[in-house]
Amino acid sequence: MHETLAQVAPIPHAAPWGGLLAAYFTLIGIPSGLTLATWWHRSRFPNAPLALDWRATWLCLGLLGGAGLLLTVDLGRPERFFLMLTRFGNWDSPISLGAKIIAIKTFLLGVALYLLWRRRTASKDAATPLPARGAAKYLDSTVVWLLGVSSVALAVYPVAVLARTWVSPLAATSGSALIYLVTSLLMGLAVVEIMQPGSQEVRHVAAHRQVTLALLMTYAAALAFTAVSVPNGPAKQSLKAVVSGEWAPLFYGGAVGIGLVIPAVLLLLGHSTRWARLAAACSVLAGTGIARYLIFTA
Repeated sequence: MHETLAQVAPIPHAAPWGGLLAAYFTLIGIPSGLTLATWWHRSRFPNAPLALDWRATWLCLGLLGGAGLLLTVDLGRPERFFLMLTRFGNWDSPISLGAKIIAIKTFLLGVALYLLWRRRTASKDAATPLPARGAAKYLDSTVVWLLGVSSVALAVYPVAVLARTWVSPLAATSGSALIYLVTSLLMGLAVVEIMQPGSQEVRHVAAHRQVTLALLMTYAAALAFTAVSVPNGPAKQSLKAVVSGEWAPLFYGGAVGIGLVIPAVLLLLGHSTRWARLAAACSVLAGTGIARYLIFTA
């Protein structure tokens, strides 16, 4: 009975969470968004080489392993993380659910790597990647969709965790989940841009630019919506601290300036040059990471 109440009730007032969880909630957006961005790139350009998919999947696997390590170290005892993975009676615990999502996505990435290895081996002498055939085609499609669902869940579940605490009042607002999802997608697209070769086809550059600009507009709208929709109470006080208080320089200089204005200007004016696209990608990673951190800590 006491265990059930502990799982359903909000996390009690305790000392604010430290740097490990701040890093976790900020950086977990990268493997979530990278999987979705790679999925978009493959569906948009099915004949593109498989090198990007291969490198991105390995990177996601490594980042998820690092995320699991951060959670394990923060919990203090490895067996507690193991219990979150193996116990199925605590579905009301967002932290436990997040650990299970990480485990599921890690398994799916392993399957995806095997399928990619088979396609790379079969296509090594072909000009374009050979499509999967037979049962492998259906398995590949199933794994792709399951990875997409798990990535969306992993992108927004941190808000569900933070909303149950007193530490992060802004996480309980309606716009926070959208901000976390959009920043994850932007992070993923930024990493895809960084991993791309310097000599990209013009159509690849144009498509990536259009999607990134559209997501930047969505990001701006999500910030504005969150600002005007926050109800009175602790969340309103946190919002004031962000937009006009102690966190204002980091918000306007980082989340807005570095994460929105600079990449938008670079993509609009200098998209034809590789250095401008790389600078925009790095700026997006830094600025959106700051936005996620502010929701966590403000």
